[in-house]
Amino acid sequence: MFDTAPDLSRVALYARYSSHLQNPKSIKDQLAECRRYIESLGGTVVAEYTDPAISGSTISTRPGIQALLRDCRRNTFNAVCTEALDRISRDTVDTARIHKELDFCQIALITINEGPIGPVIAAFKGTMNAMFLKDLAAKVRRGHMGLIRDGRQITRPPYGYRIANRMEGAHAVRGIREIDPEQSRIIRRIYALYLRGEAARAIARLLNEEGVPSSSPSGSWTHTSLLGTYASTGILTNPLYKGELVYGASRGFIDPATAKRVYRPRPRETWTITHVPHLQIIDDRTWEAVQERVHSRSMPRKHPIGVPSLARGAMPLTPLLRCSRCKGPVRTIARDRWACSNSRARGKCTAPTFVLRDIDRLCARKLTSWIRRRKEWLQILQEAQNRTVEAKARLEAELSDRTLLERRLINAVETGTDSPAMRDRIMELAQEIQQLKTEIASYAAGTLLWSEADDIRPILLDHARQIQSAINSSEPEIRLPATIELARILDHIDMSAGPSPGKARLRIQPNVISLIRAATRASAEV
Repeated sequence: MFDTAPDLSRVALYARYSSHLQNPKSIKDQLAECRRYIESLGGTVVAEYTDPAISGSTISTRPGIQALLRDCRRNTFNAVCTEALDRISRDTVDTARIHKELDFCQIALITINEGPIGPVIAAFKGTMNAMFLKDLAAKVRRGHMGLIRDGRQITRPPYGYRIANRMEGAHAVRGIREIDPEQSRIIRRIYALYLRGEAARAIARLLNEEGVPSSSPSGSWTHTSLLGTYASTGILTNPLYKGELVYGASRGFIDPATAKRVYRPRPRETWTITHVPHLQIIDDRTWEAVQERVHSRSMPRKHPIGVPSLARGAMPLTPLLRCSRCKGPVRTIARDRWACSNSRARGKCTAPTFVLRDIDRLCARKLTSWIRRRKEWLQILQEAQNRTVEAKARLEAELSDRTLLERRLINAVETGTDSPAMRDRIMELAQEIQQLKTEIASYAAGTLLWSEADDIRPILLDHARQIQSAINSSEPEIRLPATIELARILDHIDMSAGPSPGKARLRIQPNVISLIRAATRASAEV
């Protein structure tokens, strides 16, 4: 990177481990090794950045690496040290981008395993790390297929089954399931009602009225829990109920723009199907009759002629959408048509459906208008400060409780009261403690940077206009990141039908803490 030896007078350390299944202590171990390495070279460590339990396949969802890249522009340090290049990223494009960013800022990248990282090493190791991910995925699938062929499952039990793992000598045999008698009776009843002519929504509404325990984490039955969001995932479509264990019906891919996993169906000839008659709940005749009715009632949604394909800019805003009447979630049911989930699936709300296009653009425009109209900025700053103090106090109390519990469990293990469950709980607590520390650190006292209302309003207004301009772009790679930034600033979005068709109502509520943070970031970048 440089013609001379790198400047190690101010070094930042970075550590990461991939998932919650790995040891949370590896973060401390990585930082300790990096610190010893830098000290042996005569350097000084001035900052540490971590991303616990986050995959290295993308950098967009890793707050630690994002904070490191932001601080690069602020001349916070002269070099970055990590255990190996794959701790930075396992993606070829991300590795090249990070190396290019550090090179531009004249910041050296050093690893314990590879030493100083130049462009050739970055390109080579980035390719090798990407190949490692593909090889790892292939090995995981091979291991899964071995379990499936043995009649065992790799996921949590579907509704109607329960875990029946057993010990064989000193080894635990996992993935074993057995029929749950109570839930299996409910499944047979659902099949009978559906064959009688009842619609999935009507069955879900009936089960909710009777208070039947649901298969959904929300506690309520919905038509999607019966029919599935995609093939073979609902109670009426899961082939496990007829005694067939299917693996490979879909395959997950990481969307490089959103870092979210997207599932795509695979051809039926590529599926791995294992017969498990001991898990059959529905007889073959009933199963075939139900599938025939499901397919006969399924109508593929056709794309309107002459209408451009739906932009995906609104997707990051979906978790923020609320019904103005019941405050329940609002979701799309067709192109540009929205409905309250409590109304459509659970029958708990009377809000009608409505049409609303380009929600991201409308919200961006309303945010700019909201900032322009606000005059009580001193009050907003004080509210943000109070909320920050309250949030930090709540997190610090949780951190204290978990630290005390961790210490007690460790003392119990050291005195001889030991069990696998206690050790697992200690591991979970260590991860929770690390996450709480990261959240507490994120509550920087940004509100203290703003002493007068006039200082923050023009910066926020300019930031909102930049977001609005990017969202108005026709290019998804520009529009989507801006919508993600918009979602970070908003607390919720209330939606409802308007007085006439096509005249829906939409009201945004910004999050004051996020607003102050956005102003702080925007001010630092100026």
